[in-house]
Amino acid sequence: MAQATLRKVDQNGLKTGQAATILLLILAFILNAPVIVAFVALAQLLGALDVPFAPYRLLYQNVVKSSGLVKPHVIADNPEPHRFAMLVGAIFNGAATVALLAGAPVLGWVLVGIVVVLANLNFWLNFCAGCWMYYQFNRLGVPGFTVKKVASG
Repeated sequence: MAQATLRKVDQNGLKTGQAATILLLILAFILNAPVIVAFVALAQLLGALDVPFAPYRLLYQNVVKSSGLVKPHVIADNPEPHRFAMLVGAIFNGAATVALLAGAPVLGWVLVGIVVVLANLNFWLNFCAGCWMYYQFNRLGVPGFTVKKVASG
C-alpha cells in the first residue's frame, strides 16, 4: 500500500551527509585514496539502511547539531526516496572503489565525480536525483517503490 501523506525529514541532517560526501570524495581524489571512497560508500550504505550507527547520522547528531552549528530543519517529506538516493551513491562509490583497486582509475574517478556532482545538486539546488528516480519508479509501478510523491503546501 502506498504512503498517502508525507512524514518528517530533517533537511539539515541530509545536508550534513551531502556536505561530508562532497568533502570526503574531493579529498579522496586529491590524495588518490580509494579507502576514503570505500568509507563514503559504507557511510552511504548504512544511511540507506537507516541504522542508528550510520556515520553521517552520528556526525550530524553528535557534532553538527549538538554543537549548535545548525538547528534541525524538519520538513514534511518522505524518507524512503532519500534513503534510495543514498543507496545509489553507495553503489556508485562501491563500484568506484572496485575500479580504483582493480587498476581502472579513470572509471573509478568518473564514478566518484558523478556522485560529487549529484551531491552538489542536492546540497546547493535541493534537487535530489535519487529521489526523482525513486518517484519515477513508483509512478511506473516498479515493485518496492511504494511511496507516492504528495504535493506539499
